[in-house]
Order: sequence, then C-alpha cells, then structure tokens
Amino acid sequence: MSDPRPAPTVVVRGGTEPTAIETAAVVAQAVALTVRADLVGASLAALRRARESVSAAAASPTTWGGRLGAPSTTLAAAGGWSTDAVRVWPAEVRAARAAALEAFDLAIGVAQEQERELRRLGSRLHQAVRVYDDADATAKALWQDAGLLALGGFSPIGAAAAGVNAVLAAGVLGFVDSLLRGRPSWGRLVTTGASLHPATVRALSRAVGLLDVDRPWYRMPTVGNGASVLRGMLQPLRARFLPDPEVRLLGPSPDLPTPTDVRSALGAVDALEKDSTLSIQRIVKDDGTLTWVVAIPGTQLLNPGSVYNMTSNYQLMDDDPAVRADADSARAVMEAMRQAGIGPDDDVVLVGHSQGGIIAATVAAATVGTYQVRHVVTAGSPVAGHLLPPGITATHVEAREEGVSGVDGAENRATPDQVTVTGTFTAPGGGPPLEIPHGVHFHQEVLDAATEVGDRGLEEHLADVELLLDGDADEPLLYESRLVPDPDTTFCIGDVAVPRPLAPPWAPAVPFPGAPGFPVPSVTTPGSPPAVPGFPTTGGLGAGDLTAPGPDGEEGDGDVR
Repeated sequence: MSDPRPAPTVVVRGGTEPTAIETAAVVAQAVALTVRADLVGASLAALRRARESVSAAAASPTTWGGRLGAPSTTLAAAGGWSTDAVRVWPAEVRAARAAALEAFDLAIGVAQEQERELRRLGSRLHQAVRVYDDADATAKALWQDAGLLALGGFSPIGAAAAGVNAVLAAGVLGFVDSLLRGRPSWGRLVTTGASLHPATVRALSRAVGLLDVDRPWYRMPTVGNGASVLRGMLQPLRARFLPDPEVRLLGPSPDLPTPTDVRSALGAVDALEKDSTLSIQRIVKDDGTLTWVVAIPGTQLLNPGSVYNMTSNYQLMDDDPAVRADADSARAVMEAMRQAGIGPDDDVVLVGHSQGGIIAATVAAATVGTYQVRHVVTAGSPVAGHLLPPGITATHVEAREEGVSGVDGAENRATPDQVTVTGTFTAPGGGPPLEIPHGVHFHQEVLDAATEVGDRGLEEHLADVELLLDGDADEPLLYESRLVPDPDTTFCIGDVAVPRPLAPPWAPAVPFPGAPGFPVPSVTTPGSPPAVPGFPTTGGLGAGDLTAPGPDGEEGDGDVR
C-alpha cells in the first residue's frame, strides 16, 4: 500500500489586502492576530453596553422622567422618598457612579487601542510577506532569464535551447531518482523541472515570437507573439473545417453535480464528459434573481472535431483580446450562453479547468455589456496575460508542478478582485510529486489546504461565490460544440474527417492515387474526339469529378462522405 501524499503547501496572492503568503505558518500568525482583534472588538462592544447600563441605572432621579420613566408610587412609598424631595443622589453614590464610568471609559480606550494595533500588526505582516514574496519572485525570474541568456551565448535562440535542455535534464534526473527509490514515475519528467518552466517559456516565446509578422520590430517578443506563430503553423489544419463551430443542446443532464461553492463548481467541470461538451445551470435565488453557472472543460487532444483543441489554446494566449475572443472554443461558449437564454441582468459565474479557465477569462472580458459576469473560477489555467474588466472577481487555483498554469511565463495579478492560490506538491518520500498534478482533484486539494490557512482575501472570494450559488438549481443543460468538416477540403469516413487530399497540412497538396480529387490521366481511343478542357473524357473520371445520378435520374451530390 502506497504512502499517502502529503498535503500541498499553498501560496495565496491578491484579495482585499495586498497579500502574498508563501507558507501556512506565516499567514497563520497574521490570521491569529486578526482573530484576537475580533475578540477584543467583541469585548469592546460588551464594555460599551455595560457602561450604558450603569450610566442609565445610576442616573440622578430628576433625569428618570426623561430616560427611564418616573419610579412607581409603590417603590417611592417603600423607600420613603419622592422625586420631588430628592433631586440628586447622595454624594457617595454620585462619586461611585463617576468612578465606575471613568473605569469603563479607561477600559474602552485600552480595548480600542489594542484592537487597532492588532489589526495594524496583522495588516503589516501581510504587507511585509507580500513585498518579500514579490521581490523574491521578481529577482528569481531575472536571474533565471539572465542565466539562460548567458548559457545560450546571449542569443534568444540559444537561451531557448538552454532552457529546454535544462528542463529535459532535470526531468531525466528526476525519473532516474524515482527508479532508484523504487517508485518509477514518468511524471517526474515534468514535475522535477517545474521551477524552470516559466523562464523556459519566456525564452521560447522570445525566440519563436521573432517570427510574428504582426509584432512591431522594436518590441520584445512575448508569450502572445510565440502563441501567434504556433497558431499560424496549425492554421492549415484548422482550414479543413468550416469557419463557425456547431453548437447544439444535448438536453438536461441530472448526473452532473449542482455547484454550491468553488470546490463543487470545479467538481461540476470534472464531471463533464470528455466529448466537447460544456454545461450551463440556472440557479434561482431567494429574491427571485438568477445566477447561471457555466462549466467549461479543458483541452481535448484526442478529439479532432472538438473546439477545445490546440489551435484554440494558441489563439486564447494571443496578446490581442479580439483575437482571443475569436477562438473556436470561446465562440462556442458564448453561443451556448446565448442559446441557454442568459439575460443581460442575470449573474453569471464562469468556471473552467485548463483551457476552460482561459476561455472563462476571455469570455468574461469579451461579453462586457452583453452578460453580467460576476465571478471567474479557474483551475490549472495560464491566465496571467488576461486582464479582467473592473467589477469581475476572479479566483485562480494552480499547482506549481503541473506544467500548464506556468506556460504564461508570469505570475497572476494580485489585486483585491483577483486571488491566486498556488499549491506545491511533494511525493510521499519527499521530492517532486510522482504524478503531474494537473487534474481537477489536485486543485481541489490546493483549495482545501488554502481554506485551512484562513486567508481573509480568499475567504471573501469563496463567500462571494457561495452567495451567488445560494438558491434552487435547475437541472444542468449539456451543450456539444464541434468543428464541421469543410466538404471542399475534407471527406468523411464515418465520424472521422479525412483531409482531401491526404497529405500533412504543412506539405504540398499532393494526394495519393485513388484518393478523392486525385487527377486520373485522360485516356482516348482511336477515333475518339480530342479531350476538351472542362469536360470529362472516357476513362478520365476521378472520384471528385463523378456526379452519380440520383434515384430520380437527376444528378446527385458529388461529395464522397
């Protein structure tokens, strides 16, 4: 039986306070100070109520009529006095009352000062840790970039090659280490070099981005420029399909879980079938307002007709928001939202894993004025380059060793509206994790560990999602999004779209003999008229030229499907 995997160490960045918490121990101290400040605040409120009670009960008799009402005649008779005869308390009573009120004022002042100092100390601790963490991350990035540049002979291409070699070398060493420990793991090829991933991505982007013709010559290539070049290489493959993806409703899906918080919302994404589907669920809150939850899956490499493909990945990472919004997967999600009937005043929560998180950030920015997106939840998504409009709150969950959330080459923004939780996993015996922590359940573990820490900014974000999802939920609707093969460039064998001609998208269009569209040489017989351009000759009909008569004797469709 294998040893249980240790809980991840988490980093929380962003929130209402400028926080950057590197370890649970540090943030726990700040949280403890805040808890003590809350306790002092509660004691302060009790002291104020007690002072008010003493002040009212020991007031002079002449003020009773205005504050507490005149004493009853029975009480006056039993005491042997009347309010007309006794206008003030005796001197010793008045002195005791004044002393008690003075003691209360002193205690209230001390409590106020303690609460203020505890909260200030907790805030300063958060601020100090954030400054240290940001400075450490910036210095680390600069040193890594400079080191790769030096190793590469101060050439962008050389720096990229040095970064790739370093990641590969670290991965091989990690795999060998897993063999020596008796726990062979291919995941170590990725997780061991996790600290080098962002720097390598930046170096690769600078090298590949040089080929981006739309980049101004004076601007340093970015991750977006590199993604644009890679998307252009896949464009011939994308051209085999029609420009617009097909989005259709499959129907309600009662098997999908109903999200009630961030953790269960991620579970709704994980429960989606890996067949180019997304789910949209309507929640009716107690006040009658609506919240729609859109769950978006990640990349599906083994599904050639899926909109969640690598072409969409590269397009979603472009620097231009308009280019990102035109990605097949983003347009498919927006079309599904339109078909679902989401109103312009309805609250919307977008939840996505991997590519789904990039789509969620893209859709949130592209639909301002069309939909009211309130919260974006991402898991394992590289969204550092995506600027969210004001008023949209975002919660990002990442795992440092997953190799996906770091392909943006930068840290996410840390603002009151954006909180990022980054988890660091370790193997049971120490060292990098044995498996790549990119699945949704890994990010749920990171979220659980961060919740135990008790960061205030994260708690506010989690509470915001819970408030939005508090209501009666309808059955989630399942939508399928697919690319439609272009009949002019593709023919179908069952559900498989085969290019016409059969050739790699980057190779010259030379079909193999017998494939649709393959030109068959003209064959003439003695005495036959010469071949006329534009007309088939005897024996010269190819599969793409043949128009078979239909059942009624008319010409049929020439496509072979």
